[in-house]
Amino acid sequence: MVEKIWYLHREKYLTTLQTGDTLDLLKIRKIVSDSRIIKDKMPIRLGDNTMRLTRLFIVAALLVSVFLPVSALAVEETAQTSQMAEKPADAQYPFIAEVIGTNVYVRSGNSQADYHCTKLDAPAKVTVVDEEFGWAKILPPEGCYSWIYKAYVKIEPDNPSVGIVEGENVRVWAGSDDIEAGRSMGLQTKLNKNPDSMDDDDIVDILPNQPETGDYYRIKPPVEAYLWISATFLKYVSPLNYDKPIVVPPRPDTQDDSIAIPPSNEQARPQFTNLNGPTEEQTQAPVKVEIKEEEEKGEEPKQQPAPKLTARENELLKQCYDLSAKIDEELKKPLNDQDYTEIKKQLVTIQEDTDAGKAATHAQFLSERIQRYELAKSVTEILQKQDEQLEQAKQNIEKAYQVQLNQIPEEAQFLYTGTLKPSHVYTSKTGSKRYLLLDANGKILCYLVAASPVIEAQLLQKENMTVGINGTIASNQKSLVSLVAVTELASIK
Repeated sequence: MVEKIWYLHREKYLTTLQTGDTLDLLKIRKIVSDSRIIKDKMPIRLGDNTMRLTRLFIVAALLVSVFLPVSALAVEETAQTSQMAEKPADAQYPFIAEVIGTNVYVRSGNSQADYHCTKLDAPAKVTVVDEEFGWAKILPPEGCYSWIYKAYVKIEPDNPSVGIVEGENVRVWAGSDDIEAGRSMGLQTKLNKNPDSMDDDDIVDILPNQPETGDYYRIKPPVEAYLWISATFLKYVSPLNYDKPIVVPPRPDTQDDSIAIPPSNEQARPQFTNLNGPTEEQTQAPVKVEIKEEEEKGEEPKQQPAPKLTARENELLKQCYDLSAKIDEELKKPLNDQDYTEIKKQLVTIQEDTDAGKAATHAQFLSERIQRYELAKSVTEILQKQDEQLEQAKQNIEKAYQVQLNQIPEEAQFLYTGTLKPSHVYTSKTGSKRYLLLDANGKILCYLVAASPVIEAQLLQKENMTVGINGTIASNQKSLVSLVAVTELASIK
């Protein structure tokens, strides 16, 4: 019975090897562990010699079952590291390769243990960007898709096919029709939301054929999302070049014909140097240079003489210079005393003169100068008027405050009000003399002491009178009634 169980475990392991699953040390340790458990649980019913022979047989069979799969692993790894057919030794990525098999799996990772996403048949073409351990890293072929978690994607209301990533390090998984989205383990890339700029958030293309239920969106594979295919089933074709000319459509507001860009003849890996925007040479418009006949002969071009000013123009220019000096004189005066009325009238006369020439331009400049000065003057006057209004408002507030202050009852101006009586407990014989302040019912409001000799004299004069007092309340631990050091005393009618 024990031998049958052991063989069942070994058969299960060999079956796993034949299906092409990845072999690792964890599986070897699992078989060893299971065999040890069987051996430990085997009942000892035989003699000592028979028991020793049985244990030796089990150990020998165990070693054979372990080392035979390891040898098979070496054979499969050798097969996996085979080179791509017809690939040059100096081939540079990316390049085009052709599928040379039928029903060739395109997988989510670079091993047979990774699930397949689609199948390709010869002569399908793929773009290879890298190779690892006999596996080609390719751009996702047409028809492939990816999964992304819905909670981290915001759908544009105006464009349901566009999703904006709303999280950090949001994982994108390789999609397969045979694997549920929640069980997909082929991590392709991670997308992010930019906290500084909404325009820099990663965007995904939402495909139309979405599942009816589930927590994942089916999306077009984003940039840096790749799949894998065994290099054994690929044949090198050529470097990555443009197969057809790229036609740039004209702008909507122009009538120019489309500009055709010829195909590239570049054999090495393309270098993208325009990612940071156009260069200075690209932004500069072509300048048409006209070469005159004198320059072609090597002679310097003749300078045209400046036109002469008329007598009327000279007269008006001199008048503008005089008016400019008058403006400078006005600026030296206090702001409220500056007056440019007469100067502006003369400048308007010069501008309206048809023979003024350059003098009209000079007069216009001086008029604009005066406008700036008068604007500053008007702003200053407005500020002065506002300051006067603010001062008047302050005075009105102070008057209203005094009126309300005078309406406050006389008793509210004091800390305590009541009838002043001498204390018969705290007298001059027992120490410092104190006074009592009683309310209308004869209840003691507080004890009083004089804060100065002047207040002491006033307290003595106002005994048995209704008074109001202000002062500092002192702590009196010996009595439950407050003790006030009186600083102000007044009679209340």
